[in-house]
Amino acid sequence: MSRIWIACLALLVPAWAEARIVNVQSAASRKADEGLSAELAGAILWATGNTNVTQASAMLDVLYLDGPHRIFFSGRATRGIEDGKTFVNNLFEHLRYRYALTRLLSGEAFVQHEYDQFRRLKFRALFGIGPRIEFVFSEDWELALGSAWMLELERLSDDGAPDAGRKENNHRWSNYLAAGGEFTEGIAFTQTFYAQPRFDDFSDFRLLNETATVLEVKTWLAVKFAFTAAYDSRPPDEVERLDTSLTTSLVFRL
Repeated sequence: MSRIWIACLALLVPAWAEARIVNVQSAASRKADEGLSAELAGAILWATGNTNVTQASAMLDVLYLDGPHRIFFSGRATRGIEDGKTFVNNLFEHLRYRYALTRLLSGEAFVQHEYDQFRRLKFRALFGIGPRIEFVFSEDWELALGSAWMLELERLSDDGAPDAGRKENNHRWSNYLAAGGEFTEGIAFTQTFYAQPRFDDFSDFRLLNETATVLEVKTWLAVKFAFTAAYDSRPPDEVERLDTSLTTSLVFRL
């Protein structure tokens, strides 16, 4: 049966600290009934007085299960304005198809688009395909390893920086390790690590580590804490190599 989770996100750090790699593994691999299910999250911050701030964010995750077939879509957007000036503006969409060949081995294919004004990213598109190996240790704990060839098309903003408008087409090796389970009833944990070096130059790489804990308060309410750290060895000019973010989410299950 379809489910919609509506989450009101309380951000503990500014949204512009989001990671360069976006982790979709937890949502794409979550347990669900056959058929269609979805998660919808959103947040609005409005402040006036000494500081005038308006910030809105939204996220939609859609999952479809049919036997060995798993189709997942994720879309996210954030926009923030402070004293009439935009301080965060990004957009992200990801579509992934997974086919279970055996209980242990699956094949995955994905496409992704991304825009981020303050990372100077005008356009980024990804196309990837590769295997996934999944180990189930018990009813509550599992670990998965994924590896994929990934084509990356990227264009920077035309903003006057030394590398403005730069275009790149790279082939990367995308790898992830995702583990998760329940410590006890009502307390779940997930850990995800990504590494994405370029095939032709391993000194050009991107890393991401995300740790999350979900506390179930009631059957219809949970609290999620997540810490993310991401590193880009060769970011655009005037962009920091390391990003971190800490988020707290209230999740309502309907």
